[in-house]
Amino acid sequence: MLRTISTMGLALTLSAGAAIAEYPERAITAIVPFPAGGSTDTMARAAAQVMTGILGTDIAVTNVGGGAGTVGTAQISRARPDGYTIGVIPAAPLINQPHMRETPYTTDDFDYICALFHSPQALALAPGSQFSSLSEVIDYARENPGELTYGSPGPGSLPHLAMEVFLDETGVQIEHVPFQGDGPGVTALMGGHIDMYMAIFSNVPRYELDAVAIFAEERVAAAPDLPTSVEEGFETTASWWGGLFAPAGLPEDVLAMLTDACEQTAQSSEFGETLANLGSFPRYLDSEAVREQVRQGSETNGAILDRVLN
Repeated sequence: MLRTISTMGLALTLSAGAAIAEYPERAITAIVPFPAGGSTDTMARAAAQVMTGILGTDIAVTNVGGGAGTVGTAQISRARPDGYTIGVIPAAPLINQPHMRETPYTTDDFDYICALFHSPQALALAPGSQFSSLSEVIDYARENPGELTYGSPGPGSLPHLAMEVFLDETGVQIEHVPFQGDGPGVTALMGGHIDMYMAIFSNVPRYELDAVAIFAEERVAAAPDLPTSVEEGFETTASWWGGLFAPAGLPEDVLAMLTDACEQTAQSSEFGETLANLGSFPRYLDSEAVREQVRQGSETNGAILDRVLN
């Protein structure tokens, strides 16, 4: 009997090991917690195309919008931790939303695979604007406090917080007009209902916006003539970023395989060229590094949100 049990145990162990070794043996679902066509969706589909070749299996991108990214993010956290459901999540649902509402997840509910992309943020002007530089905007706002308006994709969004940090640096007053996403905000900007709009740079070429500056240390290849905030003498830089996450509890070797695939994706010329055309950049961070980035971002943005929303 003992010999039989031992043999069965060995068989089960070998079977489990074989199953893990075969990962992935079927298609992987990548959930994007925002509607199709947005910036996160674009990044996810570009990454999925490259990772499909690396992992040797299809990666199907599924969009689950709602709740400023919290509905889809919660669905990722509740998925079975077997490596067949992952999420492409931008920073805000992890580092901003838990400070603004009671979310059905915490940052401990995820395995951190990698950070994969980032895009600087840019200040776009309404058509026919009188301003030709970021410095001119600030000089006018200093002399006319509260007269100018700027839009963002919503209260507590990364563009909103970035602009508020910039206004703190410069000491000027520009009224914030929040919208429910980039679509309505850009429409208002193009109609002249607001003076400027803080946006992820990838939305500048997408919507053919007239940006006055990007909040970065270096210019982007997609708009080589667009100056940076640092060039104009300001300190504020800001970017929108995201990566791959999974429900907590992945087998260690599955997590390692996904992390390696993410690193290869970030280093691939195909992914880099796709992002460059959008004014974005690959930015790989491993599991522990992205976990620390989420922790620090949550701490920093929590303090900013407490100030600007209360």
